[in-house]
Amino acid sequence: MSRLPPRPRDQRTTQFPLEHRPPVADGDEGDQGPRESGPPAPTAVRTAGDPVLAHRMGEALAVSGHVDRATHGFHTYPAGMHPDCAAAVISACPGGVHDPFCGGGTVLLEAILAGRSTSGTDLSPIALLVAATRTADPALATPLRAAARKLAEQARVPSDAPVPEACQGWYEPHVAAELARIAAGIRAIPGPERRLLEAVFSAVAIKASWRESDTANRKVPHHRAPGTTAFLFHKKARELGRRLETLPAHVPARLALADARKKGPPPGTGLVLTSPPYPGVYDYVPMQQLRLAWLGLEVGPGFHQEIGSRRAFRSLGRQQALQRWREDTAAWIACQAAGLPSGGRFAIVVGDGLVGDRMVDALGPTVEALRAAGLQVIARASADRPDHARGTERIEHLVLAERPSA
Repeated sequence: MSRLPPRPRDQRTTQFPLEHRPPVADGDEGDQGPRESGPPAPTAVRTAGDPVLAHRMGEALAVSGHVDRATHGFHTYPAGMHPDCAAAVISACPGGVHDPFCGGGTVLLEAILAGRSTSGTDLSPIALLVAATRTADPALATPLRAAARKLAEQARVPSDAPVPEACQGWYEPHVAAELARIAAGIRAIPGPERRLLEAVFSAVAIKASWRESDTANRKVPHHRAPGTTAFLFHKKARELGRRLETLPAHVPARLALADARKKGPPPGTGLVLTSPPYPGVYDYVPMQQLRLAWLGLEVGPGFHQEIGSRRAFRSLGRQQALQRWREDTAAWIACQAAGLPSGGRFAIVVGDGLVGDRMVDALGPTVEALRAAGLQVIARASADRPDHARGTERIEHLVLAERPSA
């Protein structure tokens, strides 16, 4: 494995129960069988700052493995924060919770389960669709299931429905036809359950395709029997309904398609908790092209505004892309910090990037930006986490800062 950079001297190595739970089916793999989910257990965790808070942040960062509560198992979303990590940080910090890079809504859901008000923004319309669905009103479960059953029945009856041009060549013809009939049926449904049906469609659109995975755009042709795509759609809708019914009654999360560098937390926020894009790891917006095309959603400015994208490191070169990422990091942290009251807290989970065979330090620029925004870093933890795909280790960090009382 690649060698890790030396540890800062002010950190202490702490032993936590780094239990790695066994693989469990999360209901999100359709007929492809269960797979292990969640990050691998870290090999070591180091902490610094206030001893009590640092220990709690270390415990939060050390969690690993699968979580199957509430709606977490519904709809894959890449590189989300571990639900137990989010829950641990929320329990340590009072007030409403805001996530400026909300992705699939992990932080928002944990805030709701903790009885907090919550809000989030993201540049991806698919992220907002998934986040809104995971935090939806439990009362929508019954109408969702009823509508999905009718759509699945209609999808098995041959009829003409257009397949978006961007989706052609990514499916067997009969699979694309089933999906097209389901998509057309969803567009004709009024009421709030339509958004949930769109999220169910999004959950199966990649699984039914020849795309290798959510994060790999390689084409891997395989056969899916006629009728099974409609069955999978109905199955996912029933699963979502069951999961929604486990949620408590709650005020819906406030969501907005917005840039974290320009839109901060709403009034009443006591904690900003987020995991921003790790530098050079993913192109989050473009990887949703099939879902966007099927659902008729526009990418909008998100494609060009995405922070730390892999394509930026390819097109701009390492040094220029790193400089842009540092500037963007300072900008979004300053924007979010400006909305925090005295005593408000700011927690960031971010991992060092890996561009080519060289690490990109994420901790230093993050801490600098928090301090420049007038916040005091009160605790942090760093975990050495195996990267099996690259045969190396990456360091992941959790930094907790606070706005000093006036």
